[in-house]
This record gives sequence, structure tokens and C-alpha cells, in this order.
Amino acid sequence: MNSHWLFVSKPLSSPLTDGTQVLVSHLVRHLEDRFRVSYFGEPDRPLRAGLRGEALRARHMGHAPPLLAKLQMLATLVKPQYRRTPLHFFFTPNAATSSIVALLKRVSPHRPIVQSLMSSHDAARHARLLQSLDAVVVLSRHARDQLVAAGVPAARVHCIYPAVDEPPRRDPQLPSWRVLYAGDLDERVIDRLANVMRALESAPGPWTLTIACRPKSPRDAEHRHRLQKLLAPQIEAGRAEVLGEIGNMRALLRDTALQVFVADHVARKVDLPFVLLEGLAAGVPLVALDFPPLNEIFALAREHGLNVGRLVAPAGGGAAIEDAVRAALTERGFLLRAGKQGRTLAQLEFSLPAMVRRYGALYDALETGNASN
Repeated sequence: MNSHWLFVSKPLSSPLTDGTQVLVSHLVRHLEDRFRVSYFGEPDRPLRAGLRGEALRARHMGHAPPLLAKLQMLATLVKPQYRRTPLHFFFTPNAATSSIVALLKRVSPHRPIVQSLMSSHDAARHARLLQSLDAVVVLSRHARDQLVAAGVPAARVHCIYPAVDEPPRRDPQLPSWRVLYAGDLDERVIDRLANVMRALESAPGPWTLTIACRPKSPRDAEHRHRLQKLLAPQIEAGRAEVLGEIGNMRALLRDTALQVFVADHVARKVDLPFVLLEGLAAGVPLVALDFPPLNEIFALAREHGLNVGRLVAPAGGGAAIEDAVRAALTERGFLLRAGKQGRTLAQLEFSLPAMVRRYGALYDALETGNASN
């Protein structure tokens, strides 16, 4: 079947800085050739070659696209050449845009319309806004369960895990003594990072802590200042560093022995953060707090008989995080084994070919009227 789909997301303009843009760009680049894809991006720098792709010009948007910018993009959907084109939305639904989507569906009831929910945060609150859609794609089982419990028909909710490129295989030896936290900052995260630093200092070896936090929060400067003050002796000694946007995360992960995720939510991220999946694919094990949907990474690992790191119960506080990190760093063999099994998990559950096949199958089913879980 040859078909044409229009993807509606934040423009795919360089640099691609958030998880939604990364996921949509993967689909644009790798969806099978039998699909023609129109998307918002840079016509002079197309992501999909020739007749298989069409980049529609749109202005760059920040972390939270304003409603006016979204409405300008939605105006494209009623142009004559796109009035019957199947649509896939990658915006978080809200009352204004969802009412427009519902109107589009009423005007053209046979036009397939899909909505992706990139985060399970407040998923149940969005349920009523999704009732008119043909399918909803979520990135975790947790989000699927929330929507179904809130009344969205189970047959319309499809869990398709995000995917990452498979990096070149690393040398069997650990490449560095680096521990990496790549995530958002808040008061609780800062306190937990201090616990991680204590674990590094008490573990055998010259371990260092790299904290990479892309500025997003209005309080980011305040949090960064507090963190730098708290870790000032370690920063001065070269055992800790606080970075902002990372231009080449893959290179940083190649030089990382362990990733930690000490936030207790993924509210402003995709449900399974790409940096964690990229780390697993690169053979970097993970220590993380045990909360949904993030703990699905470990649940999937258990289903395959794999151990990719350590989960820490949030109720254990900073001491539990400190103990888990210290235990992981003390046993280099554990890091090697968990890293190798993390790479296996990424190949089994988070591979680009598998993700692209699942989206292609969903699009086929919607156009033939056979979509189901």
C-alpha cells in the first residue's frame, strides 16, 4: 500500500533538542519508502529524500510552543491538497487544538487521525480530548493503562516504545570512570546528586560525576547555582562538572561507565527518556528511582531475563541512592555485565526497525479500517 501522511509536531529544525523532535525525525527518516510523509521542518534541509518526503516551512518553536504557533500550523491542514491526508499529531492535547481536531474529523470522518502522547503525565486528564480520534499512540504501558482506565477504548490505544540508533560496539573494557546524570534539576534532584557524589568519593577508584542539564525551567539558573555551590570542592578538584546542552551526547555516553536518574518524575520528558535508552544501547548500565513509567525499562529487562542496573525505592531516601550507586561502582564486573545486557535490551525493545514497522502497521490498519492493539 502506498499512502501519504502528514505529521503535525514542533518543526524539525536543527538542532533537534527534545525527545518529541527526535522521535518524529526518526519516523520521517526511516519510515518505509511506500509512505510519503509531509512534516513541518526546513525545506532546504529535508530529512526525507525525493518524492517520499515534503518539508513544510514553519518557524522555530521553543520548549512550550505557543497556541498561536500551533494554530498557524493547524491552518495548513485545511489547505485543499491536505484535506483528505491522514494526520498524526505529536502535540500534547489541549482544549483549543483538540476542538479543532474534532472539527476536522466531523468534516472528513473517513480521514484517519492519530494522536501521540509523548508523556504519561496527566494522561487521564487528556482522555476526554481523545475520544474523536482513530488511534492514540503512547510510549509506555503505564500511559496506556491510564487512558484505558479513564475511558479511552483499549482497541484505540497503541503502546509503541521509542527507539534509538544502535551505536558502534564499545570496547569490552569500561571506557572511563565517569558517572552521568542527564536530566532536569529541582530541589530533590540536587539533594540526591549530593548523595551520588558521596557514593563516588567513597567507592574505590577515581570516579567523577558529570551533570548535564539542558536549561528548561524558569528556576534553572537558581538550581544550577545551588548545585555548583554544593559541589564546589568537588568541581574545584576536577571530580564533578555541571554542564548545559550537550552537542554530542553519543560521544559523552561512549566515555561513561554508569548513568544515574535521580529525578522522581518524567513530567517534561518522553516517558522513557531517550538519553537513558541511548545509554543502554551504548552499553551503559543504569541506576534509577523506582517509579512508573521509568521502571518499565527494568520490567522489560526482567521479561527477557536481563539485568541492566539497579532500581532504588524512593522511600529509601538519599541513603538508598548512595548505597546503590556505591555498590554498582564497587563491582566493575557488574558494570560490564549490566552494560552488555542493557545493549541486548535496547536491541530487543528499542530498535529503530521494530519501531518503524509498528508505526507502518498501524498506518496500514487505519487506512484499511482494521486498527486494533
